[in-house]
Amino acid sequence: MRKGKSESEVGGARASVELDLEGKGDVDLDSGSGFLDHMLHALARMSEIDLLAKAEGGISPQRSRALGLALGKGLAQALGDKKGLRRYGWAAVPMDEALAQAALDLSGRPYLVMKGEFENEIIGDLASQDVKTILLALAEEARLTLNMKFEGENDHHKAESIFKALGLALKEAKMVEGTEVLSTKGVL
Repeated sequence: MRKGKSESEVGGARASVELDLEGKGDVDLDSGSGFLDHMLHALARMSEIDLLAKAEGGISPQRSRALGLALGKGLAQALGDKKGLRRYGWAAVPMDEALAQAALDLSGRPYLVMKGEFENEIIGDLASQDVKTILLALAEEARLTLNMKFEGENDHHKAESIFKALGLALKEAKMVEGTEVLSTKGVL
């Protein structure tokens, strides 16, 4: 059973996450942002990870960071010792005029490269800068390397293609294909 459960606090914000890597993409979400709930639903559906995520209190950037940290911790817990994992995942997702490409490595080395820009400060009811906040916190706590490139005209489409590409890359990387750790050092 590859499941994770985590909580995180940032400033006055609190977040909790429960996830199941062997799920179908079922969700129960209450991030405090309808748009962020929509993005997390896309991530869960594409990755086939069941996800329960809740965040409250604080201000939007604090909730977003707390949620990203909790999501990363839960993912790291569910991945365990990483034996047999495919480890790498890559996906490109077009959404109308937008395109996002995600490449990730469940390396144990947290790093985020994010190339692309949003045109507006707000997407729906979410600050556009919170997209990077969540991805950075996720990378830090899940200890994964994530390279994300995106382009397009519509910020909603850009954000949604980002979360869908991340989900598809995670779906690939979390697959179990053997019993050994895919590393020349024998550990991730």
